[in-house]
Amino acid sequence: MEETTLDRDDLAALSSDVRVAILKSLDSQPMTTSELADGLGLAKSTVHEHLAVLGDADLVTHENARKWRDYTLTRRARRILHPGRDHRIVFLLGTSLVAVTAGTLCVTSYLRGFVVQGGSVVREPLLLYAGEALLGVTVVLWCLAVRCRRRTSLCRE
Repeated sequence: MEETTLDRDDLAALSSDVRVAILKSLDSQPMTTSELADGLGLAKSTVHEHLAVLGDADLVTHENARKWRDYTLTRRARRILHPGRDHRIVFLLGTSLVAVTAGTLCVTSYLRGFVVQGGSVVREPLLLYAGEALLGVTVVLWCLAVRCRRRTSLCRE
């Protein structure tokens, strides 16, 4: 995971509540100056000035090819807004490792059964149900980890 360092210019750019609100608005989708002004209840010229400060700090970017500029967050701004996303993936994979281990042990214990007095083997169905549930939880956790990874990689592009 890359570390994001902030210098004096970054702190100055982030010191305004309006600029932070602009960053949060752009986190959901690219927007034009007019859309941001309408959403925040500010004049277009005010929003334009704040976007210039954020652009100088390399927190927002835009495409010049169109008549209307769609402003988007830079990769750096996304890392500032969402610093711990990679930790979620590690947590999900760690938890799924525990669930798959416990589920496998439960199913194995059911299949082996327990020897009781008289030499007969007894299988406890509760172990099978618990093992199947834990293995199901593992699959769900893996799906969540993949989903988080896709979101994180989309944010980095």
